[in-house]
Parts: sequence; C-alpha cells; structure tokens
Amino acid sequence: MFKELILGNIKEKQGVNNEVLSHFSLEQRQKLEKKRKILSSLAFFIGKDFEIPVEFNKPGQGWHWDFKNNVIRIDPIDLLEKPMDYLRFVISHEGGHRRISRTDFIPLETWRQPGFSFMMNSIEDPRDNNFVADSYHKFREQMELAYEEDFDIEQKHKEKAQVELGYTPRFMQAGFEYIKQWFRESCGENFEISEDLPDDVREVVEKTLASARDSWLTYPSKKMADGQESEDVNGKEISGEELIREYAKLSYEINLEEIWPEFKKLIEKDQEDQKMQELLNDMKQDKGEGREDGDDSSKMSEDLKNKLSGDEQKELEEAINKALDKAEKEGDDSGKGESHGGEKSEDENGDKVDGEQSGTKSAEEGRGGSRSSAPIDIDSLSDDLKKRIKEYIDGLPDDKQKDLEDKAKKAIKDFEGEINKDLEGKLSDNPEKREDEGDGEPQEAEPEIREKLKEDSGELKKYREKIEKSLRSDANIYEKKRREVLDVIDRLESDLREIFVQRAARKWQSGFKSGKRIDIKRRIQEKAKGVPAMESKAWQKREMPAEKDYAITLLVDLSGSMRGEKINETFKAVIVLSEVLNRLSVNTEILGFNDRLYEYQEFGTDMSRDIRANMGGMLEEVENFDGGRANYNDDGWAINQASTRLGKQKASEKFLLVLSDGLPEESPEHSGGEYDLERQVDEILKNTEQKLIGLGIGEGTQHVEKFYPNSLANIEVKEMGKKLAQIIKEVIEHFDKF
Repeated sequence: MFKELILGNIKEKQGVNNEVLSHFSLEQRQKLEKKRKILSSLAFFIGKDFEIPVEFNKPGQGWHWDFKNNVIRIDPIDLLEKPMDYLRFVISHEGGHRRISRTDFIPLETWRQPGFSFMMNSIEDPRDNNFVADSYHKFREQMELAYEEDFDIEQKHKEKAQVELGYTPRFMQAGFEYIKQWFRESCGENFEISEDLPDDVREVVEKTLASARDSWLTYPSKKMADGQESEDVNGKEISGEELIREYAKLSYEINLEEIWPEFKKLIEKDQEDQKMQELLNDMKQDKGEGREDGDDSSKMSEDLKNKLSGDEQKELEEAINKALDKAEKEGDDSGKGESHGGEKSEDENGDKVDGEQSGTKSAEEGRGGSRSSAPIDIDSLSDDLKKRIKEYIDGLPDDKQKDLEDKAKKAIKDFEGEINKDLEGKLSDNPEKREDEGDGEPQEAEPEIREKLKEDSGELKKYREKIEKSLRSDANIYEKKRREVLDVIDRLESDLREIFVQRAARKWQSGFKSGKRIDIKRRIQEKAKGVPAMESKAWQKREMPAEKDYAITLLVDLSGSMRGEKINETFKAVIVLSEVLNRLSVNTEILGFNDRLYEYQEFGTDMSRDIRANMGGMLEEVENFDGGRANYNDDGWAINQASTRLGKQKASEKFLLVLSDGLPEESPEHSGGEYDLERQVDEILKNTEQKLIGLGIGEGTQHVEKFYPNSLANIEVKEMGKKLAQIIKEVIEHFDKF
C-alpha cells in the first residue's frame, strides 16, 4: 500500500511537470529537466528536506515555496534565460525559507492589516538570505549577481502603482528601502538611505532601520537548525525545529513591536491618498460618462469645486481631463488588437485567447473606465489642492467617509498582494492560507461524535442540529459586534502596545564566541589583554524570547442585573480587550460568571474561531434563568477563583480586570462572610501583587467605584480605548499610590 502511494505521488508530480513542459520544444525540455534536477539537489541540501519536490511553475509565474503542500515551484522561463549562478541563488533562497521561515503563530487579524504582510516579506527575505549565506558560503558569492538583476522589481512596481493607483505608495518605498539597506550591509557598505525618498518615508526608515537590522540578524545558526547545538529558552535547552520557531517568533515580535507602529503610519497616509483617488475617480467617471446632475456623486463634485479657488478648480479640471484622455488612448491602443485576428495571447488565467477577444476586452476596459486604467495623477497635484480635497473628505457624512475608506483599504490591500507575488516564497506559509484551510466558519463536531450521532436519530439528531445552529449564530454575533468596534480595537492596540512593549524590550547580550554583531568596547579590552580573535567572547546575540511579562484575566459579570444595554456594551468591551490583548500576544484568560464560572479562553491558548463562537453566547447567559444561574451575582467568589488561577501564572505583572455593574447578589452556594466582595478585594490587594481593576461599561455601572479602589464607571465603548489605556498606564507606573 505504501509503495502504491509513493508511486501515485511520483506519477502526479510527473504529470504536473509534463503539462508545463508540453509548451516547449524537445531541446528546451531536455535543458529544463537537466537544470531542475541540479536545482532539486541544492534545494534538498539547504532545506534539509529530502522529500520536498521541486516542480515547474506556470511559465512567467515566478518562484516560491508552497508551505501548505511543501513544494518548491520554479519558473521555467528563468531556467532558459538566466545564468546558473542566478538560479542557484534563487533555489537556495527558497530552500532557506523551507528551513527557517515560520509564520503560523501570527494572528490572522494582524496579518490581514493592509501593508503588514509586505513589511514582513521585506524583512524576512534578508533574514532568510543571511541564514543561507552564513551556512553556505558559496551562496554569498551568487547573491550580488542575483540582487542586481532583481532590483528592477521596485521600478516595475512604481510604474505599476502610477497606472493602478495614481501615486507611489509610501509603504512600498519603505519596504524596498529595507531590502536595499540590507544589500548594502551584505556587500560590506554602510547604511546610506536613498536620496529620492519622500521625507515622511525617510523618517520612518531612519527610525526603524536599526530594528529591521536586528530582525534580519535574528536567525539560528546552521548547527542549531540541524539540532547539533542548543540554546537556553526560558530555562529549557532547545534546538532544531523548536529553536527555529523561537527565532522566527522573536523576529516577528521585533517587526510587530518596533517597526510596525511606525510603518503603519505610512499605510495610513497612503489610505488618505487612496480615499482622495476614490473620490476623484467618481468625479472623473461623472464627466466621462456625462451623468445627469442630481445624483450623489455629481452633487459631491459640485460641493468640492465650490470650496476650491479658481486656480485650484482649473488644476483639478486639468488632472481629470488628462486621466480621461489617457483612458481613451488606452482604449484606442488596446482596440488595435482586433485587426490581428489570427494572433494569440494569454488571458489572466494563462489560457490562449484570440487577438480579437483580447483586444475587445481591453478596449472595453479602457472605455468603460476600469478603476485602475487611468487614475488621477495624485503625485502631480499641488499640496494646497490635496489639502483642500482632504478637508472636504473629512467633512463628508460618516457613511460617505466609510464608503471611501473601505474602497481605499481594498485598493491598498489588492496592490500589496501584487507586490507580494514578486516577493513570494517568501512567506507562502501565512495565516491567510490557514484561513483557506478552514479557519472561517465553525466546524462540525469531531469525527467520532459525528459517527455516534449518525447512528442515532430522533431527538439526538434534533439536538445536534440545534447545537450546530447555535454555534453558527454565536460566531455571527461575535463577528457582527467586532465589526462595530474595529476602530476602537485599532486605537487601543496602538496605545497599549506602547505601554507593554516598552517594558518587554529585549537587549543584545555579550559574551559569545560567535554571534550577529561585535561588542567593540569588550573587544578593545580583550586586545589590551592579548586575547586572540579566535578566543574572543566579544560577540553579541539578541536575547531569545522570554515568557511574556504580563498575564491578564478578564472576568465578565453574566448575572441577570446585566441584561439589556449593560451586557450589550460590556460584550463590545470584552471583544475590544480580548482582540487587542491577543494581537499583542499577552497571556490572557477570559472568564464569565454568575453563580458559576464560564471558561472562554484559558491561559496559554490562542484566540480561535471556536473561542470567538463560544464568547458569542455571553449575551444569552444573562437571560438564562434555568436553574437560577442568572439570578445570582457571586462577585466575591468569582474574583477569588479568578485570582487563584491568575496567581499560578509566572508573569511578573498580573492584571485582573472585572467587568461588572458592581452589585453582588450571592447564591446559596457562595454566600456568607468568606465570599464578601469587599473582603475578597481587600485580600487580593493586600496578599498578592495582582493589579485589580473594576470596569463598569455603559450607564448605571457606578457601583463598581464602591467596591474596587482602582475603577472606571459609566464608560462608553467609543471612549473606552482612551480611558482604559490611561488607567492601565497609571496602574503599571503608580500602583502603590492607589
């Protein structure tokens, strides 16, 4: 059976390669297959995976390592046209990704932020190259040739950006600048930021370049990756795959905590430009299609023009006319393809189409105003005009602003995806691939449960359907409420990142015989003592990831007194806090209570689809009087239980956040002086180092101030981010004063 499976896989791979080779002549096929075998052996050697297949990609589709299927795909066009040194470099690069690139621990919400995956790619590529160059010195000789050939990628995407967006995105310039500076360093040159960078891009690169360097120097040695050497991580000696993952996590955390907050500012500016582009595109289409006065976009056009000076109106009119002329010219040029009926071209799927079909389609796109065919040249507009347009957008109704914002984010994200295709291999293993594998809708029960239910019928079948429907409903509730507070989540993440990351900053450690950089002061001292270079311990390594300094418990009141607006607002607050803390990789536990404790997320687990679905059931718990659960509010007992669980965590900073209206109503099981709320609060504050904070979300929650010395009451969700960040900062810095 095993032999048949292996033979089946081989036949399938041969089928893929044969299908691609069918496009080439016999001589070309022989040349391609010979080079593929040579490159395959190099991929096996560097990737340390002697089962990984190297297959032909579709011609012109590039190179990448497909993490999901563990396949390296190579471009046959490159094999025919480019020298072997270049091909060796690229296959070694892809093998390096197989060896050390890991991203499965990155939260999907973080990865999906516009610009984030490109930032990761632009630093992960240099990190991969450094590992391969240090491990296989021949690779370093080929690196310069390959990157000289590939530096045209940036220019290609600048030109593409002008065609599709009408400006050069700042985030793209910053990402390519990291790669340029890494290349300078790899050639033994000092950093020298490109003179043509815009001031705002230059500022971000200057602020983050040292961190980018730290990140691309954070990788295991070949011996560590091979399992021949180990390193201490949290008191445990690890090597091989475990250590590879720890280094990948540390590199990611440097990117997330030290680079992303600044890099994100460029994304936000690009989105502002894209919002302007979306508005002007509507105006362009109005004029190009001769729309009747009176529709919404026409009114917006008139309103904007009325706010501009005569010169500004003229400048804008010229820019729109220029875009329309360009679109018309593109339509005419693409239409010429119709006269070459016998010629063949490829459509976007790589399939052959007649020249007539291809030309007709392009012509229609040019005339029909494809949004990317001829955008307004934003870069050509004066600063004063752009300022006026942005002021106009800021004054639009909320729904109009939201529409422009959504379109802008999508356009940026789509363009980012196009750039990432040229930096593929690059992080083919990414959180969105995991989403494609089923991280979306709630799954059914485990197979053995399904089989059991399959044997039964009647009531059990109805029960199963009810449970599955409930899970889907709860997941939808969570997602619906999460979308309502996305802006609050983003703001609070930014504020809390500054608080948490500052305390978690890692340093470079000296005292090693090898490492990423030299401690010059220590080496001078060694030289004075006559210590030869071979015995030097002046090398430095970045601290390995340590267990997070923080552990935070969210304890949510699910008693009947929370019904109505209180639980609706509190649920949004819980979503905000849980999403932010998980984005920041803070060790978090989420509990609910009335006369019992409900576990939603335990310490040491990542936020998942199932956890979100279960949390969606919080709204129902306050309405559930079956057995008397929601009749009671056992605050004292609940914070005692939560505090005990929190006390078992190793973190140096422990927070217990209680979201409640602050009105105890003890159940018979947890009554008496032992679980008196005031007594429990006092004991936690006196006998532990836990920071206990009471939060009352929404109106009518002022009672929390009576029971919790550190508290905020009557908080509106929309202002929660600012207030919560403020109190957490004060508690961290001045807890003894409370």
